[in-house]
This record gives sequence, C-alpha cells and structure tokens, in this order.
Amino acid sequence: MTHPHFSAVTSPLRSLEAMFVADIAYLADHPNIPRMLLGAPGRTNSSALRLMIEAVIQRYEQRFSSIIEEAQQCGEIRTTIDKRIAARLFIAAIQHLVFRALIVGDVDSIREAAPDAFKSYRACMEVNQ
Repeated sequence: MTHPHFSAVTSPLRSLEAMFVADIAYLADHPNIPRMLLGAPGRTNSSALRLMIEAVIQRYEQRFSSIIEEAQQCGEIRTTIDKRIAARLFIAAIQHLVFRALIVGDVDSIREAAPDAFKSYRACMEVNQ
C-alpha cells in the first residue's frame, strides 16, 4: 500500500497518525483487499503469494520503524520503545480494526474506531510532557 507524501506534517508522530488514518480510509474504501489478504494464505499453497505478502508487510514495517526512530530522535516517543515491535503493533492495530469490522459486517466502523485506536497506541509510546 502506498502512502501520500506526509512531509508537510509537522512531526514524525503526527505523520504516523496521518498514515494510520490514511490506511484505515483506504481499507474502508477497498474492503475486498483485506478479505483477499486474510483468506489468501490459508487458501493457497502458493509460496510465491506468501512471500509477496510477507515482503509487503516487511517493507511496511520498515517504513514505520524508520518514522518511529525519527520520533524517538525528536523526543516524541520514548527511546526505551523497541521501534520494530512498535511498528508491528501499529500494523496489528490496523489489522485488528479491519478484522473486527469484517467479522461484524460493518467495514465503515473502522473509520469511527481509528482515532481512539491511534490515541491509545500513541499514549503507550509518547514521552510524558
């Protein structure tokens, strides 16, 4: 998934938030993408498909990890936070919102849940001011 350029955003943490909202909006607008991704690994024996999905997730994780590191360097996120784990939790938060919405049959609900989900994610990592 590609993201719009977020350089106009004032801080790495705000950039993460903008990316979170953009991802949620994209997935809400294209609910068949998560449906296919959730079903593909269990439905197919294609190692090529699995490798492709894994590569996409790794690149996504690396991108977030880099932004989290920038946020740490700026003093927005505690340096005691493992940037790779934080990137995985970012992705997991999105996956959870999407998975739950698909289960209950209300994909639009992820738009409503996203701000609180990111607020909780941010609160776990933010430097106390």
